[in-house]
Amino acid sequence: MKYLLTLSLASLLLFIGCNQESEILAPVEEPSSQEYTLISLPKPTGGLSIETIYSFSMEISGEQGGTFYNYFNYEGGQFGEVWVVSTLVFPANSFSGYEDITKTYNTDYTTMEYGPSMSFNEPVLCDLLYYGLDLTGINPETVRFVYIRNDGTIVDCEYESLTINVASGLLYVTNAQLNHFSRYGFVN
Repeated sequence: MKYLLTLSLASLLLFIGCNQESEILAPVEEPSSQEYTLISLPKPTGGLSIETIYSFSMEISGEQGGTFYNYFNYEGGQFGEVWVVSTLVFPANSFSGYEDITKTYNTDYTTMEYGPSMSFNEPVLCDLLYYGLDLTGINPETVRFVYIRNDGTIVDCEYESLTINVASGLLYVTNAQLNHFSRYGFVN
């Protein structure tokens, strides 16, 4: 009976610990209590259907490292076209084995989810550019690039530079350090 109880408890703990919705892999930094607003993407000309998902995948070796680059664009917004360009740079030995890395772009806001849920031995570097946005009413001094927790609280990311050009609708973060995969984006 003790053996059966121990086995059941161990299985339960394993199941709970491996749940991908868990925030165990989340950074230990304190979340910001400051109010924020997600920055919106312009609606495409003709509108997006519910089935429209911008998602890209690539197999990366954690031991060798690698670069995952992609972009997409669509007609819409005040400049006629919106561009999204993303690069992830995985240093050698950032994780063990091979993983199918996925980037899924939000079609309403300047946020994206990276997967699978995992932490890194060395931070992955992220460059993320949005061009052709309507940044009317956005204060460039308060724009931030953040990790967005499941409960909606945010944690600021470290990065090399953050460029905001309201006149051309540009948001661009370079060398943002991602210590784990989750949802990241620009807020104001």
